[in-house]
Order: sequence, then structure tokens, then C-alpha cells
Amino acid sequence: MSIIISVFLFLVSISILVAVHEWGHFIVARCCGVKTLRFSIGFGKVIWRKVTRSGLEIVLSAIPLGGYVKFLDETESRLSLAERPFAFNRQSVFKRIAIVLAGPLFNFIFALFAFWLMLIIGVHQIKPIIGEVVPHSLAAKAGFLPLQRIVAINDDAISSWQDIRIALYGKLAEDKPLLVWVRGPKEALAHSILIDVSGIRLDEDNIDILEDFGVFPFELNIPAIIDQIEPNSPAAALGLLRDDKILSVNGAKIDNWHELLAHITDSGGKTVTLIISRKGEEQSLSVALGKRIDHQGEERGYLGVRAKALSLPKDLFIRKSYGPVAAIPAAWHEMWGMTSLSVNLMYKMLTGKIGLSGIAGPIGIAQGAGIVAHSGLSAYLGFIGLISIGLGIVNILPIPVLDGGYLLYFLLEIARGKPLSEKAQLIGIKIGFSILLLLLMLASYNDIMRLLE
Repeated sequence: MSIIISVFLFLVSISILVAVHEWGHFIVARCCGVKTLRFSIGFGKVIWRKVTRSGLEIVLSAIPLGGYVKFLDETESRLSLAERPFAFNRQSVFKRIAIVLAGPLFNFIFALFAFWLMLIIGVHQIKPIIGEVVPHSLAAKAGFLPLQRIVAINDDAISSWQDIRIALYGKLAEDKPLLVWVRGPKEALAHSILIDVSGIRLDEDNIDILEDFGVFPFELNIPAIIDQIEPNSPAAALGLLRDDKILSVNGAKIDNWHELLAHITDSGGKTVTLIISRKGEEQSLSVALGKRIDHQGEERGYLGVRAKALSLPKDLFIRKSYGPVAAIPAAWHEMWGMTSLSVNLMYKMLTGKIGLSGIAGPIGIAQGAGIVAHSGLSAYLGFIGLISIGLGIVNILPIPVLDGGYLLYFLLEIARGKPLSEKAQLIGIKIGFSILLLLLMLASYNDIMRLLE
């Protein structure tokens, strides 16, 4: 069921973003006096069609990985004298540039709206308090300590772990050290730590940049005491009771709920021996664990028990929430920051400074959609806003077939004083299509490798 939800949300997300992108082309073309013949969401075989009174054909096609608008154009068919003024190729080069750029522009506008709505709803984030410093890591060598709070990196204020990840991603493959400002739990003033991050990498073996940095967020130490038992679960069949404390699994000592989950999820379908404490007396019990598919499509073991909810310290979390007016500049800041980061990472990939394993395809996007679906509407809005930014950036790359390729043609037309020949444009389109095919194959390979891991 989780796979179905992921696929469904992927299709919905892509369809929304493609519709926004193509609507940008369509609306600006109409303002420029260009007639649109077809507005398509998807490619390939048409599965649904509607024709408006103006003759515009709106269609849904079988392959939902893109879309297009088809304009009246003399290069594709003969036009009457009455039709020619409404043809795309008859417009000035500056109108054609405006029409081409409108698609990516509308993706950025949509991202701004998504972030604006996200910030009005509110975003819950964890304060950047260090819980664990990995031995022998960059952070350990630099002198970071547990319970320190990271308050700034270089000149940027830090309010959450999300801010830290973004700052670290932006410094990948750079030789400049970071100046990190931290404050201890009993310190009134922050002090700085200079750390060399040039060795931080990001590849298929390391998908969380905090892992290489060497710090992890502070987490509550929840005791392994059962509060609820799921009906018809292995725990219910075994006869586990509320307030039972699990002391060990297969001889491995259990100190907290996190350790219990780690042992249970890795042992799906296996029979394990539990040592529990019930009313001060220890008992040994054997149970065959069940198996479930999680929201990432992976098989996990489960026992069917839940921990007692603990009251979370108020000073551990922050909630970013704004009114409709105050959310506008905050959303702009969010969009600008994510756009700058995306361009920075893309540039480093293209120049070979970092690997290409970060490129995700349809499977990766579907996984992301499935994961954020479990985190609420606010998280989904942030996700779809980020994907919209990526779609806008990719489309303005100077690759024929993409909007940026046509923009390149038009700029060359301005420089030459005349359009490129049809033969030259056709060669460019073939090259562009080959590049896109290679990128899709690479993204699909990365997706498959992540699934295998």
C-alpha cells in the first residue's frame, strides 16, 4: 500500500508541476498573441482529450514525465494569411524569449507559493543541539562536544538541523574552512571552532552529510517500556503486557527504545528470545517477529508494541510559523536559499567537483513523496516546492529540447541577425535528446542502487 501511495503522490506532484510549467508558456503566449493548438500533460498516447470553444486541445497522455504546449507555427504546417500573425515563428525574438522563459519562471513562482503556504501552516524543526559526536570524526577532532548548541556557521545564523545540512551541502568540495559558533549548556556566550570540511563527501555510501561531519541531533533516551500492544500482533500473541520492560533481545542488552527498534526491524520473520521484566521478575520469552513494508518500500520486522509517550522539552523544538504578510519575505528567503544551493550543487556536479550520485530520477522522487506524505501537508509543500525549483533550473540549462536550448537558439539569432538553419536546430535537438536520455539513465541507475542498499 505504501508503494501505491508513493507512486500516486509522485504522479500527482509531477502533474501539478508540469501543469504549472506549461501554463506559464501558455498564458504568456496568449498575451503575446500566439495561438496554442494543444496543451498536454504527459507524452505519448492520449488517454483523455477535451477541445475548448477556441479550438485549444487539452489532453492527458500516457507517460506522465513531462508535458508540452503546441503553438501555431509555420515550420510545422502551411498557414493561411489570416493565421500567420498568430504563429509562434512570426513573433519577435524577444516575445519568443518571453514565452520560453515563462515555463521555468512559473515553476519558481509556484515554489514561492508552496513555501509561503508551508510557513503559514508552520514547520516544526529540531533545535541544533548536539547529541552525539562521532569518535575520530571531523567534529571530534575539531573539539565539538555533546549538548553544545550550534548558533551560527560563518555569517549565517543557525536555528535548526535543517539549516546545518543546507550550510554543509553548500560547502561541499570547497577548501575554505568553516567558522562554527557554538554555545555550551551552561555558557552565556558562544565561541567559535574552525573546522576543515574539504574532506566531506556525498555519495551512494553516505547519503546524510552529518555522518561525515560527525555530529548527530540530540534525542530523548526513551526507556524500552511497553505502553501499547497492537491487536493481532506478535506481541499480543505472546502475551506481552503494558509496563513490561524489555531487557535484552537474543542476548543483546537493551538500554532504550531506539536500541529495541534497531534489533526488531532487522529481524523480520525470525524467532528471537526476549528477556523482560514484569513486576520486578525477569522472564525469558521466544517470539516469531512479523514483517512489514515501510513507507520507503523496505521490509522491516515488527513486534507490535509502542513506547510510552514522553513529554518533550519545549526548548528542544522550534516552530517556524508566520502570518500571511510576514510569510512573503520568509518564503522568498527560503526559495532563494534553496535555488542558490541547487545551482551550486549542480555546478559542482557538472564541473566534476562532486559525484553524480545525488541525481535522482522518478523512483527517487516517488520515494521522497512517500516519505513526506507521512510528515504532513507542511512537509509535502516544502518537498514539492523544492522539486519545482529543480524543474525550473533544469529547464533553463542550454540543452536543445529544453527551454534553455531554445533560449540559446534565440540568443544566437540576436547575435547573428537571423535564425539558425533548420538543419542546425535539428542537429542540436538530436544532441539534446541524447543528453537527456543519458541523464535519465544515470538518475535511474542511482535510484536502483539506493533501493538495493
